[in-house]
Amino acid sequence: MKIPSLAALLLPVLAVTCAVACPAQDAQTAMLVNAPVPSETVTPAPPGEPGSSSALGVFPVQNPQLKEKPPGMGILDWSMLGAAATLRVLDYASTEKALSEPQSFHEAMLPNALVKNKPAFASFEAGTVGLNYLGYRFLVRHDKRSLARAAQYLYVGIMTFQVAHNYQLLGNPPAN
Repeated sequence: MKIPSLAALLLPVLAVTCAVACPAQDAQTAMLVNAPVPSETVTPAPPGEPGSSSALGVFPVQNPQLKEKPPGMGILDWSMLGAAATLRVLDYASTEKALSEPQSFHEAMLPNALVKNKPAFASFEAGTVGLNYLGYRFLVRHDKRSLARAAQYLYVGIMTFQVAHNYQLLGNPPAN
């Protein structure tokens, strides 16, 4: 039986993850098993006012305070936005280079009127970068950081493919 190449890459990662996670789980279990058990010889706290919960020997348990993560953006967020902006610049440069060699390139995604007008095409690319940034910030501010990152991964992947395709077309000689 042949193992798919993706499975061959992920199996060692899964094995290392399990090996790292198992000792930590054993340590947590050991701490719980060896924890001191409360005994009946505990000295009672001084009684409070009559009718209060402390007078009955019941003390309120305070919930731990959750530390809310500020909605700001971290290094991963900025690096993904930077990668997307860089890819847009490379897309602009590859399209402009391809326009200088019309026999080897034909724009399939955008109208030729937009692509041949340099200021309009540059503003289109800049607007795309700006809208990408605003959309990402909107999702992060509304606690959808994982959705924003997933969309950004997809966006960077698609743009990487498109830019690589453009440069690959530029490297091939035109067919006669």
